[in-house]
Amino acid sequence: MCMNRFLPIFIFVLSFSLSFGQAKRYIFLEHVTNSNCGVCGASNPGFYNTIKPYEGSYHHLAIHPKFPYVSCVFYQANKSEQDQRVSFLGASSTPTVYINGLIKKSASSVTKSILDAELAKTSPIEVLVKETGTSNREVTVEIKTVGIKPAGNNFKVFAAIAEKVRNQATPNGEKVHYDVFRKFISATNGDPITLAENGSSVNLSFNYSVNAAWVESETYLLVWVQDETSKEVLNSGNKFDLTTSSRDLSASDVKILYNPVRINLSIQLNKNLDGGKYILLNIMGQVLTQGIITSNNNRLDIPVSHFESGMYLVRLESKGQKVTKRWIKESYNP
Repeated sequence: MCMNRFLPIFIFVLSFSLSFGQAKRYIFLEHVTNSNCGVCGASNPGFYNTIKPYEGSYHHLAIHPKFPYVSCVFYQANKSEQDQRVSFLGASSTPTVYINGLIKKSASSVTKSILDAELAKTSPIEVLVKETGTSNREVTVEIKTVGIKPAGNNFKVFAAIAEKVRNQATPNGEKVHYDVFRKFISATNGDPITLAENGSSVNLSFNYSVNAAWVESETYLLVWVQDETSKEVLNSGNKFDLTTSSRDLSASDVKILYNPVRINLSIQLNKNLDGGKYILLNIMGQVLTQGIITSNNNRLDIPVSHFESGMYLVRLESKGQKVTKRWIKESYNP
């Protein structure tokens, strides 16, 4: 079996700010593929096309097994750890995708409806990852319980080094590979973790060196918490995440009134933020425009009719407090 690449299909998203007692849950996509597999080379582009509109709301990790071709260059780079991970997943064919540890699909069978359903789910924990350094990295991880502590004691935390983009021609015809697994920094079968009580955190630290064979600027650490028994991934995080936690401004303080947006991004302010700042960013975190918050009847209207269709972020900052929310721009032809 194999997968596909980039389709322009968009999603309906409410708001990704935290609801009370829950965190945004990233869609965790564990992708079992092989660089010598012709079916993978044919199917993976469509799969990447399907998940592209969800960028910023998923974490993806490509695991390369010894099947159907043991000569796969990425498998050869780390045989033992990938063998163990494939065994844990129970994978037996490529390309196969495991969604949040619970849903198993061929790459070509991952659909918008499946992703939308997972996108609507929240988590009682959030995984916040910060990295510093260049060739030698220091990583801090905060696993915060924001809702009711999940029952059970079979949770594991995994930390895996990956290359975000790997430009390399391989026998199956692929020239670009995404989120290529390189090495576990945690134990291969995960480190046991006792989750904190509501409002508290478990703080972890990791160190690793970037191998000379990897592209330093593309290397990062992906961390996730998984129930060893059910294999459900509770949540995941990496350094690229734009945290939407409302620890400073609560979800009830700020509300996007209409989403998707056509002409004005209209925000209801249930707290006086006048004199603060709003910032509009693209999904990669690049600032597009900003201005001073001046509300009219507790409402802020920001003209965005000239924006191209797509997913964006709005960040509101006032007196040291901030919150970030996501919104979608629809096409507008007056």
